[in-house]
Amino acid sequence: MSALPASPVRRVHIGRWVSAVLALSLLAFSPTAAFYAQHFLGGPAQQSATLPPARVGVPSAEVVRSYALTALSFQGALADVRVSERRRLSLTEMQYQTYVQARQTLGPARASATMRLLNTEIRNQNPALSRRSVFGSPEAALNNVQGWLAFVAWAETTRPGDRALAKQAPVPIAPHIVRANRANIVRAANALHLAPGGLAAILDNEQAGARSGFGLSGWLRTFTDTVALRATEAYGSSGATGRLSRTVGLTQMSWEDAVGQADRLRSLGVTLNGPYPTDEAQARAALNSPYDHFLLSASRLRGYLLASLPTKPNPYADPLSPSTQAHLTDAWANFLGPAWHNNPALASSGQTWPYAWNAFFKACLYEQRLFAR
Repeated sequence: MSALPASPVRRVHIGRWVSAVLALSLLAFSPTAAFYAQHFLGGPAQQSATLPPARVGVPSAEVVRSYALTALSFQGALADVRVSERRRLSLTEMQYQTYVQARQTLGPARASATMRLLNTEIRNQNPALSRRSVFGSPEAALNNVQGWLAFVAWAETTRPGDRALAKQAPVPIAPHIVRANRANIVRAANALHLAPGGLAAILDNEQAGARSGFGLSGWLRTFTDTVALRATEAYGSSGATGRLSRTVGLTQMSWEDAVGQADRLRSLGVTLNGPYPTDEAQARAALNSPYDHFLLSASRLRGYLLASLPTKPNPYADPLSPSTQAHLTDAWANFLGPAWHNNPALASSGQTWPYAWNAFFKACLYEQRLFAR
């Protein structure tokens, strides 16, 4: 007797599992697919208790003067999206409260960068520009900023453990992984003369994303990285397996990018535990070593930030000139660095998207939580 055909319900379940595995494979192999796979397969959205707004207090005259410098650009952003007069007045009040909260919670430099990010996001909401934006309205963007500020203020006041911090965060975060790699992050940031927040935010984004899809995406990513590494050790090249593992290690850096870092590292007197990578096998081995991985990743991050300079620096000039270093260590680099890491095309055209937006606030969080002096 022939076996009974599978029931329609069973076929549906099988189809869902096959689709899930395919989507998780994409997630493991493509940072671009991560956001969408997280949305559809990552289970319920991050749930956290409602936090009180970040403290405002009575702003000083200096804070009010600083706010006035941000008000004009904010009004310009609102003009770009053509809000009504009633909405403009309401949004102006929200922006003032947000700036004062940001000054109290993040300090002046990060508060200014927060306002710049907010203005960029609002301008990108103009449909005529056909640009990526994170939110559909200025109100949604302001509410999200206030939520992040409330979270950072709560973390600063209560000093929770990593598990409690992750549970309360507005998006998935991986503070235990960032903490475990703190020494390597600081060492790499110092060696490449960068602020550590951007590098920590990239690590967090990549590792928090690896936990999406019930954690299978991280397992698949590790599995394919290991297979590709073993292939390069045996044959000198990963061959077909390397197509499924283009990016490697904690911050998901491509091995091709790792090969291109030798000149910059040499110019700054930075050495690795092993040789500077010159081929795929050496690059994969270096990227699987946390010490070397963060040095290579910081080197690429420095290169990206240099590429974002309005005018390209003279290649024969001092690579650590004050003007260059001011750009590379400015609070705005907390957005630019992760943005260029994830999608140079979007970053270079001034667009905003969830990976880069959330990374900015994660960088601010970790600079205060783990790297404050």
